[in-house]
Amino acid sequence: MDPGSNDGPSRAQDTTERLLEAAVAAFAEHGFEAARVAQIARRAGLTTGAIYSRWPGKRDLIIAAVRYIVPKCMHLPPASNEAPAREALAAVGAALISTDDVVARDVMLEACVSARRDDSFRAAVAHSMKEEASKLGAIVSRGKAEGSIDPDLSTNAIVALYQAISLGMHLVISSQPEERHVPSEEWDALILRLLEAASPSSATN
Repeated sequence: MDPGSNDGPSRAQDTTERLLEAAVAAFAEHGFEAARVAQIARRAGLTTGAIYSRWPGKRDLIIAAVRYIVPKCMHLPPASNEAPAREALAAVGAALISTDDVVARDVMLEACVSARRDDSFRAAVAHSMKEEASKLGAIVSRGKAEGSIDPDLSTNAIVALYQAISLGMHLVISSQPEERHVPSEEWDALILRLLEAASPSSATN
């Protein structure tokens, strides 16, 4: 019997997260096609039964893994975070060059490529990106209400820019040697300059 197979909701959730973390690692290492369900189960210290009791097959597990990793690709603050919107956007922008979740971003990029030729992947990526966009859009809207973001600027455009930079920077980071990575202080300065340009005071100058 798999650990946690008949325990309470909290234990079951922990087991699900272990499986998703193992799936993300396997997909990043081997790709969607080559990764095997048995490999994923072994990584999680479980049997394949733990996977099939949650997802009908590998395709469903891939889709669940894609949805699981999206929040890890862009470090959005929780909805309960009461920090000023501009501060929150600066923090999210700073995290765009983080290498902490490089595995999750590898899987996200593969999912984006797969989405071009597979409708089910396209739906999963679109759903996940929409959820992320909604959370990020709420921060931008709060910034407009607080007066730190020009209300005439499109919230959707700002959100799209952040999401595009998130994926684009992973391509840059993964394809360059470490010595060519942008120093965090230089990147932070650029993000702050962009936020300044998005402020109402900048629009009146």
